[in-house]
Amino acid sequence: MNLLKQSLTRLPSSLLNAISKKQIERERYKAINDLKTSRENLRALSAHLQSVREEERTRIAREIHDELGQMLTALKMDVLWLHGKISALANKPVKQFDETIKSMTFLIDSTINSVRRIATDLRPGVLDDLGLVPAIEWQSQEFEKRTGILTKFSSSVREANIERERSTAIFRILQEALTNVVRHSKASKLYIRFEMTNTQLILTVEDNGRGIRSEEINSPRSLGLLGMGERAELQGGSIDITGQPNEGTSITVSLPRTKGEEQKQRHD
Repeated sequence: MNLLKQSLTRLPSSLLNAISKKQIERERYKAINDLKTSRENLRALSAHLQSVREEERTRIAREIHDELGQMLTALKMDVLWLHGKISALANKPVKQFDETIKSMTFLIDSTINSVRRIATDLRPGVLDDLGLVPAIEWQSQEFEKRTGILTKFSSSVREANIERERSTAIFRILQEALTNVVRHSKASKLYIRFEMTNTQLILTVEDNGRGIRSEEINSPRSLGLLGMGERAELQGGSIDITGQPNEGTSITVSLPRTKGEEQKQRHD
């Protein structure tokens, strides 16, 4: 009888403990779900912002290239026409005007080149007109011209039917990787490869520089690397960054291949 009384006495305490543990477990489960939902919302917002940003860059690039480019070209034609008229009225070339016109023409040409460069930096037309593979090849050539770093591009893929958003993500990751090479690697050679397997799209960027350190890879201040990783994750992919001291850095971007993505093999 005494044993039964003691069990009944402990019962409320046991029930309270069980209820408390259950409540804690429910709150923990809710917190995990809330955190997961918050992360998904942040990713969706980030994807939307990147899409809006790319559309805006495309629009601005087109307006700069078309409107400013056309106006500058028209201005150059007017300057040359005016030069011809002045020379005709004077019945001979006027040295003072010749030098001024030459200077103005040179300035206009330089401005036209700057406009084209700015428009291309905003949104390379080759990416939209010819596709991802030619755009990567073009970017590799431009990078070598600007930096003097020997750059080799290789790919077995001649054409790839890749969605615009995914092509943009891969191309922007490449551009950020190239920026890091210039700023930090001290490299003299660069190798870029793009492949399409049965399941993956794979972009690899390797240099022969000083080699990135693990603390640099994991640093919250490495915003460029964080941005590259975010772009890859938004496409359901991943990015792997490794470095060896004085042997270089390797960046590999892998995105899962979709059903609609097909390729034609290169034979060159």
